[in-house]
Amino acid sequence: MPIHIVTDSTADIDPARARELGISVVPLFVVFGTESLRDYIDISRRQFFDRLKSDPILPTTSQPSSAMFREAFLAAAERGEDIICISISSALSGTINAARAAGENIDGVRIELFDSLNAAGGLQFFVEDAVRMAGDGASVDEILAHLYAMRERTPLFATLPDLSHVQRTGRIGRAAAVLGGLMKIVPILTLEAGAVVSRAQVRTFKRAQETMVDLACSDDRVGANARFRVIHTQAPDLAEQMRERIIERCAGRDISIDVVEAGPVIAVHAGAGAIGVVVTDAYPTRPTAARS
Repeated sequence: MPIHIVTDSTADIDPARARELGISVVPLFVVFGTESLRDYIDISRRQFFDRLKSDPILPTTSQPSSAMFREAFLAAAERGEDIICISISSALSGTINAARAAGENIDGVRIELFDSLNAAGGLQFFVEDAVRMAGDGASVDEILAHLYAMRERTPLFATLPDLSHVQRTGRIGRAAAVLGGLMKIVPILTLEAGAVVSRAQVRTFKRAQETMVDLACSDDRVGANARFRVIHTQAPDLAEQMRERIIERCAGRDISIDVVEAGPVIAVHAGAGAIGVVVTDAYPTRPTAARS
């Protein structure tokens, strides 16, 4: 049976790219006061940052409704396609719970939910691999096995010039944000079990970028033929500098690397000028058995 991949908009896959991949992307919401805007549909990256500069109301985010996921699931079910829904980390958003409710009482097809414990460019990797494996004829179980194994080998590191956004939206504690502000300490953030934690602390934003490159390039969870993705929020120059640092640091390794800009929902929490890197193994690592 054909397999359809569903994800959410925090994967930062543009609508045109989503159509190319043949996937469904369910948007989260950017919320300014009482106005809820669908990520990538009602508000673009540029529109978001323009509004962030001019609007006195600081934005928040909210998850999709179960009805939004259900619409995507039913469309695939009507085509006779099994469904794998790959979501942002459940430690960062309740999005996967909306997807779980949406899948109830849809008969005739298999619906599997996968918690990436990741976000942004990391979530992209999971979606892209699932699409590629489905196109290569892999089964649902084979794809899930690959995704579960991949989840153990896809670290994400990020640093933010301003911790106020991620503290305000509850993704790190107030104490960490205050300490960073008072002591001028720049944390390198990572995801552990899908939650944001501080991996290291340095004194300057430049040093934070260098430390991220060291961490990503030396992480022993990924092999010599790793795939890197640099993520930024309105910081293309910083992203290009990091890309060049990674290439230099990994000289002699057969790596691939690209750069993506995060979208409005991720930017609500990161603010402008954030930079990050996610790394995973080369495709494919052949799965053996799926885990529940």
